[in-house]
Amino acid sequence: MDKQKQQLSIEVARLYYQSDYSQQEIASQLGISRPTVSRLLQFAKESGYVEIKVTDPFADLDALETALQEKYNLKEAHVVFSPTTEYTTITDFLSKKGAEYLEENVKNGDILGVSWGTTMYEVAKKNPATRRAWRRSYSIKRRN
Repeated sequence: MDKQKQQLSIEVARLYYQSDYSQQEIASQLGISRPTVSRLLQFAKESGYVEIKVTDPFADLDALETALQEKYNLKEAHVVFSPTTEYTTITDFLSKKGAEYLEENVKNGDILGVSWGTTMYEVAKKNPATRRAWRRSYSIKRRN
């Protein structure tokens, strides 16, 4: 195997995967064609110099939902993904999922008992039915 090709493919892979250079930027920097960069990246993968790992944050969510259902004998459990551990981000993702769930599952005439807190407030703000009710209430108050 050509050692120069191996080294060049590793250099191209580092620029592409670690430094986020585009294939065109690598080609310009190294004085080679963009198709050559593409072939070198493929060679690096096939040679085992590059391993691509896709982490699916949702894969574990299904298993966790099932475990919760079994452990606590629940009809349903929903686990929500958040891309960060910041409180406001978690609250945003939880409240969106909560609002979607309510919109899909709660029917006119259903009684819903909830606690109160920041997340529940955000759920109410994001729920389309709540927004419609607030708009109706606001327009009635404005007429008086």
